[in-house]
Amino acid sequence: MTAPLRIGIVGVGGIAGQHHQILSREPDVVVAGVTDIDPDRLEARRRDWGVTAHPDVESLLPHVDAVFICTPPGHHRAPTVQAAAAGVHVFCEKPIALSLPDADAMIAACRAAGVVLQIGTNFHFQPAYRAMWQLFHEGELGELATCWMRSVHLFPTRGWDERRRQGHWRMRPEDSGGRLFEQIHLVNWLHWVGGPVRSVYGRALSVAEDLPVDDLDLAVLNFDRGYGLAELAMTPTSINEASVGITGTLGGVALHGERLLLRRRDAKEEVEVAPAAVTSRQRHFLDCVRQGRAPETDGGDGRMSLAACLAFMRSARDGRVVALQELEA
Repeated sequence: MTAPLRIGIVGVGGIAGQHHQILSREPDVVVAGVTDIDPDRLEARRRDWGVTAHPDVESLLPHVDAVFICTPPGHHRAPTVQAAAAGVHVFCEKPIALSLPDADAMIAACRAAGVVLQIGTNFHFQPAYRAMWQLFHEGELGELATCWMRSVHLFPTRGWDERRRQGHWRMRPEDSGGRLFEQIHLVNWLHWVGGPVRSVYGRALSVAEDLPVDDLDLAVLNFDRGYGLAELAMTPTSINEASVGITGTLGGVALHGERLLLRRRDAKEEVEVAPAAVTSRQRHFLDCVRQGRAPETDGGDGRMSLAACLAFMRSARDGRVVALQELEA
């Protein structure tokens, strides 16, 4: 009988609860310990989850095979490097980091130690989004013209308004990176479809005057062929809506509500496409650990998403197109 994988959770705030819930349902997995810098929050999780609480990462690592790092993104580097040095596999929440040097240190540490590093972007593991990607990469849509993701939501919601009053880390650009970094899933899906990002043009606006982070972002990503468009808005004047799709030289596909519709260039009408079969991102990580293989959303994939977001912020600041090569100087 295979011994259960022992999982540790570093940072037990909001997203950690989702991971714990999913991991608790997985066979041959046990959440063996948790740690957090807030002792009250740590004690609450210890009591509610029935797990061992550790005062720091160092004391947690000897008791686990893998960790889920759920700290704010500006604090991903240290626990990742610590885990790798201890031979512990790493699932790191998105974005991988807020700077390329931090991301590179994390990738290098995990590669040197021979441990898995998976970044927690999730659209690879969403049935409709994966089906669109498959159609494109199987050649059904021809060469890429454009791919897009549009996510518009009314703000403030009750939860976000409370975070604003409390000075939550998501409202501090130095800790969150900004709104597009927090919703880096959009950028990640676009370059999953389009390939490496070569340059970015972006605009970042603040519609709500008292909000310390941007609330309306528009990014154009240029690939070797075609481009990607990401629009993210969470403003007091937004009307909730979302759109995602791909247009190619032979056809196009888009998600309309719950329906995935495909139109080929030579067809007279659209046809509905079945969503793809997927696994969860947590299960994908566990499988990669057990099988010793690289995850789809590995460190390099996370680095590309981060670089695109950093280029976006520089473009929004300078009002020009920014090549990703500039960030490597």
